[in-house]
Amino acid sequence: MTRRQLPSNDEVRLAMKLVLGESAETGRRPTITAVERRLDITHPTFYRNYPELIGWFKQQLQDQRAARQGEAGTARMDPAAETARLRRENEDLRTLAKLYAEAIRQLTLDHAELQAKVNAQAGVTSLTPRRRR
Repeated sequence: MTRRQLPSNDEVRLAMKLVLGESAETGRRPTITAVERRLDITHPTFYRNYPELIGWFKQQLQDQRAARQGEAGTARMDPAAETARLRRENEDLRTLAKLYAEAIRQLTLDHAELQAKVNAQAGVTSLTPRRRR
């Protein structure tokens, strides 16, 4: 069994920069796990072999957060714009809540239907219809 060669520090730093860049574009939180997946390295191996790069990555995360907070602080200066943004966000969340409620309702109906089919197939008599009489 041959051991696979670990990536160099430069390759790991490049993968970290790519993960940070993707997170900035998509708005998703960058993680060490994403770097590990990109490099196809297990978590313990990564932490054992690249502790200094993990520190560098965490520092980059803090710098990104500080930059975003600086930008967000500028937007907060205009109360009308902040209020409009919050109203849009609130409306989006209400829409999502309605969608999820409908999805849950539909799943509940599907579950009841499937359960009745399984019971009918197995020859199980449900007590629910007897109670209604």
